[in-house]
Amino acid sequence: MMKECKYIKEIIEKGTVEWPYRFFHQGLEMGRERCFRELEKSGLVGRGGAAFPTSKKWGSVWDTENVVLICNADEGEPGTFKDRYIMENNPAFLLESMLLSAFIVNARALYIYIRGEYTQAISLMKKEIDQADVVLDAYREKTGVKLEVEVVVGQGAYVCGDETSLINSIEGVRPNSRIKPPYPTQKGLFDAPTIVNNVETLCNLSLIIRDGGDFFSSLGVEGSRGTKLISLSGKIKNPGVYEIEMGKVSLREIIEELGGGIKGDHELKFVIPGGISTQLFVENEIDVMVDYCSLKQAGSALGSGAIIVADETVNAVEMAKNAADFFSKETCGICFPCKEGNRQIHNMLNKIYVFEGKREYLKLIREISETTSRAARCGLGQSAGNLLVSAIEKIPGDFTYYLPEIDLDRDEVKK
Repeated sequence: MMKECKYIKEIIEKGTVEWPYRFFHQGLEMGRERCFRELEKSGLVGRGGAAFPTSKKWGSVWDTENVVLICNADEGEPGTFKDRYIMENNPAFLLESMLLSAFIVNARALYIYIRGEYTQAISLMKKEIDQADVVLDAYREKTGVKLEVEVVVGQGAYVCGDETSLINSIEGVRPNSRIKPPYPTQKGLFDAPTIVNNVETLCNLSLIIRDGGDFFSSLGVEGSRGTKLISLSGKIKNPGVYEIEMGKVSLREIIEELGGGIKGDHELKFVIPGGISTQLFVENEIDVMVDYCSLKQAGSALGSGAIIVADETVNAVEMAKNAADFFSKETCGICFPCKEGNRQIHNMLNKIYVFEGKREYLKLIREISETTSRAARCGLGQSAGNLLVSAIEKIPGDFTYYLPEIDLDRDEVKK
C-alpha cells in the first residue's frame, strides 16, 4: 500500500497528473461477483480495530437495494495518523478504492467522513472528487447509477469512531451511539442499509483486485491476512507510518529496527501497541508478533495500529490521567456506565496525581473499568479502562509513589 501512496501533492496541485484509476477499471471489467470472490479469498478484516471480516459485512447487503457506503476517515484515536497519510499523499488512491468498493456492494450513495482537523486532507479529497468526472461517468455507464461522493467534515467527536455515532453525525443529530441490533447493515444512514469501513480497509480492496485474493491471503497469518499500516510515535528516533506484514514482525523489531530505537540515552519503559484504548506492554513483553491474534493472546490488541513508545522519563500516572481525561470528555453521555464510570476514574486519578488519593482508588478503578467494559453501549466505554488497569498492574510503583499511606522510598520512582 505504501508504494501506492507516493507523495504526489505538489504535482496534483500543478494539475500535471491524470490518475488512471487502473484498479477501478479492472474491477469494472471483472464484475461485482468476481470481485467479491477475490475479497472472500483474501481474508481481509477491518483495519479500524474490530477486525471484522470484510466479506461477511459486505455479503450481508449483497442482495439489498439502496445501499449506502461510508468511508470513515475521522481517525480520532490519539497516536493514529495512518489514514491521514493516505489522504495527504495519494487522495486519488483512496477515491479509487471507495468507488471500487461502492461498485462491489452496489452502493447508491457514497460518503467520506473526514476529521475536521485534517484540513489539508479535506482540501485534497474535495479537489480529487471534483476532478473525477471521467471515472464517475464510467461508474454510471456500468451500473446505471449517478453516484454522488459527499465529503462530510467531522466536528471533533472521538465517539464517531463508532459507526452508529458517525451515522448520527451525518444525519445532523447528536452523535450518540445506537443500540445494536439493528446493525447499520440492516438500518443505517436515513434507515438505509449502510456499510461503514475505514480508509485503510477500503484501500486494501484496490490491492486485492490488483494482485488477487490468493496473493493477499498468502501474506500475514491466520486471522490477520495482508499487511498493516502502523502509526509509530512517542520516545522513538524515527516516528512515522510504516507498513508491516502481520504476524511476521515483532513489536520489538518495529521499535528497534523501523523506529531506530529509543531517543537519546534512555531505556524503554512501556509500549502501547494499539492506541490508548489498548493494554500496555512493559519491556519483557514486547517480543510478541504484531497481528490481531498474537496481541490478543498476549493480553492487548492491535486496535488501529497506533504504537506509542514511552521511556523511563514518562510518568505512568500522568499518562493514565491524560487518557482518563480524554475518555471522560469524549464519551457521548448516552449510556450511564460510560459517562459516570469515566468521570469517576478521571476524578480518582486527578486526586492520586496531587497526593490526595487513597489505596482503595486503585481497586475501584479496576472494578469500575470492568463494569464499564461489560455495560457500555459502544467500543469507547468498553475499552476506555484497558490502558489504565494495565498501567496499575504492570507499573505499580508509579502509582504507589503518590499514595501517602503506602510505605515506599519515593526516590525509587521518577516523576
